[in-house]
Amino acid sequence: MGRILAVDYGHKRVGLALSDPLNIVATPLDTLQVNGEDGLVQSLENLIEKWQVNQLLIGYPLGLKGVKTKQTLEVERFVEVLKKRISLPVTLWDERFTSAEAKDILRQKGVRPSENKGLVDQMSARIILQEYLDYGLKR
Repeated sequence: MGRILAVDYGHKRVGLALSDPLNIVATPLDTLQVNGEDGLVQSLENLIEKWQVNQLLIGYPLGLKGVKTKQTLEVERFVEVLKKRISLPVTLWDERFTSAEAKDILRQKGVRPSENKGLVDQMSARIILQEYLDYGLKR
């Protein structure tokens, strides 16, 4: 069983989280600064190799009513780029409210989200991944 890499995609930053080898626990991994799509995909390829990842989980930003937004379409386009370069299964996972939840968690730890946007992105990716892992364990 390999690890799952969760991606919280954004225009400026991409939050990442990684599962343990047994796919039970999600841990924040890093925040990548977006400096062009090719560089971002290359960074993901490097992490996939380094951590022996066998699946990508991409946060899917639907609107509050479950409808597609401009950001949803941007994520869909990015996923198509990924699928052309990375030969791993890619799963989309509803990420509604993860940023708000991540900010709440950081505030409880005494961290100011407005001053630590990279941590918000990492925590959002961790929440997305943990929800996915928990869903799989319940089935």
